[in-house]
Amino acid sequence: MTLINLLASEAPNEWWLPGDKNEVIWGTLAFLIVAFLLVKFGREPVRKYYANRTAAVEEQLGAAEQARAEAEAERDRIKAALADSDSEAARIIEDARQSADRLRADIEARTVTEIAQLRERAEADLATTRTQATADLTGEVSRLALGATEQVVGSTLDDSAQQRLIDDYIRQVGSQN
Repeated sequence: MTLINLLASEAPNEWWLPGDKNEVIWGTLAFLIVAFLLVKFGREPVRKYYANRTAAVEEQLGAAEQARAEAEAERDRIKAALADSDSEAARIIEDARQSADRLRADIEARTVTEIAQLRERAEADLATTRTQATADLTGEVSRLALGATEQVVGSTLDDSAQQRLIDDYIRQVGSQN
């Protein structure tokens, strides 16, 4: 038979409760006793459990909030360090530029000084060379003049006459230049 036929075949109860009345009464009474015992002996452990659980959750929330605050502080410190490193890099670059400018100015000043010293040395060497050339030329001209004079005169002149002839010739050559 089907379930509908089975239900239809049972005799309806006068009460609004289905099934056996004794079973309902004893079941209700057992439920109430168990409920009373649970409330009497189970309320405090449940309350302690939820209080402990709430405290643990609040502690975890506090720890999480503290960790978040520490992380934000670390983030701010890192940002500040990055900003400091950027400014430090800019400062180092500027110092390098200034050092390069000073070095270039020093090199230019040394170069100008060395050029001036080289010119002075060159002028001194030129003057020395000119004086030496003049002295060599004078000596050579003296020797040639003496040789020419000896050939013309045919005899050796004394020292004073020879010196006078040399001086006259040098004056004569000097006046032509």
